[in-house]
Amino acid sequence: MSERLESFPKEERVRSSDDFSRILRQGRLVRGRNLNAYWCVDASEGAVNRVGVAAGRKLGKAVVRNLLKRRLREAYRRNKRELPCRGIAIILVASRRMIGTSAPEVESDLRQLLSRIEAQSRDDRSPGATSSGGASSPSAP
Repeated sequence: MSERLESFPKEERVRSSDDFSRILRQGRLVRGRNLNAYWCVDASEGAVNRVGVAAGRKLGKAVVRNLLKRRLREAYRRNKRELPCRGIAIILVASRRMIGTSAPEVESDLRQLLSRIEAQSRDDRSPGATSSGGASSPSAP
């Protein structure tokens, strides 16, 4: 059963270019030591958290970028239970500082990011918060 909990099926991935663009454009940024995460509440997907992984060309050649993305996917797969809330779309973006970082360090950094995302999403879903990314609009007199 633990294998099933740690799997990373297609339903849990952000795969379309439109979804990546939307999350990067409208999502909230959380910075870590070795990676950054853009996230937003994704009401259209119901109760499934979805994750996408990105590593820009500035990080190096394809071999380096693919290694970084594999490490991020594996770290998320092993720690996705740290994010108890549901319906969140996350894009994990590798930074230059991640090059040469060990897998346990990446996992530790990701766990910290997931706990910060969970806390922020809980604040957004509290009764006094608005659903538009936490920004409140002034009320009309």
